[in-house]
Amino acid sequence: MTESTTTAGSRALAPYEDAPDPGPLLALNFGFARARVLDTALELGVFTGLVRGPRATEGLAAELGCDTDALRALLAALAELGLVADGALTGAQESWTLTAASRAHLVAGGRGYLGDHFAEVLQEWDQWSGLTELVRKGGHGGGDLGVPAARGRFPGMFGGIFPVAVRTAFRAVRELELTEAGRVLDFAAGSGEWGIALAVADPEARVVAHDAAGLLGTARERATEFGVADRFRFVPADFHRAPFPDGCFDTVVLAHLSRFTGPDATERQIKECARLLRRGGTLLVVDVMRQEPGRPALHRPMIALSLLVNTAEGAVQDESAHRTVMETYGITAKESVTPGLITVLTGERR
Repeated sequence: MTESTTTAGSRALAPYEDAPDPGPLLALNFGFARARVLDTALELGVFTGLVRGPRATEGLAAELGCDTDALRALLAALAELGLVADGALTGAQESWTLTAASRAHLVAGGRGYLGDHFAEVLQEWDQWSGLTELVRKGGHGGGDLGVPAARGRFPGMFGGIFPVAVRTAFRAVRELELTEAGRVLDFAAGSGEWGIALAVADPEARVVAHDAAGLLGTARERATEFGVADRFRFVPADFHRAPFPDGCFDTVVLAHLSRFTGPDATERQIKECARLLRRGGTLLVVDVMRQEPGRPALHRPMIALSLLVNTAEGAVQDESAHRTVMETYGITAKESVTPGLITVLTGERR
């Protein structure tokens, strides 16, 4: 090879060597496959099958009714994702164990199980295929996810996130020093984490968990787990006009409903919560809210896009918009805290 050829080759190669590493783009493009690997492992019961300790591929395949070679390939992919650990040998065979994260959150029946939530999110797969057209034409993708009366059809979404949500609820209750909750209405209780946190902070609190009937069983189970179920009532929801008289609660919680239903419905919900609060009572509005410029966005942009794709009117709204609506319906907006992704805004009924 002549020197001129070598020089020309180096010159041609330079733009490729100097370009940014495309690895993150390639990983992003393959994200759909990672989600499907997790979903398949959950559907097959792989994590639950490994809970008793190291398992050889053949034995696990026989137990789960899987092909040994195909399961080995799936387990290797799970190991790459950090969800199982490999490398130990049982005789001449590899064996597999759970990592700490999968043991905590992917074993069916465990307190921290998130598998139902992950599976339900993946059911949005087909809906996301319409994103290109939505971006071209505007509007929302629609569907029942943002319909309050349909919440019971999405137990993984609204009830299956408890292991994450309960930590936020307890932290916010501590930070806001909500130790005198009194008569509490959890307007869209989901898995009950806010009523539970308030009941633990105030031994005198009495909580009404109000939500779609299909979610109240989960809330009851979680309240029992925390030893406060004897101070709970579980009332199937009427989100248009809740079945309670005016001013009968000291604390009302509106949590994780507004972003799914959108700004117009949020105004109606806050108006209804204001009706139910006594004068001097406390409203807690809990949701993912848009942050001011310069503050970390975390996952808010992706959540906002998901609401565009999967609901008829849902949106990530500004904290200031919630404050304005609260003031309109006789609630003086007060302190707020943002422990991570979730904002908790307080207000006092005038």
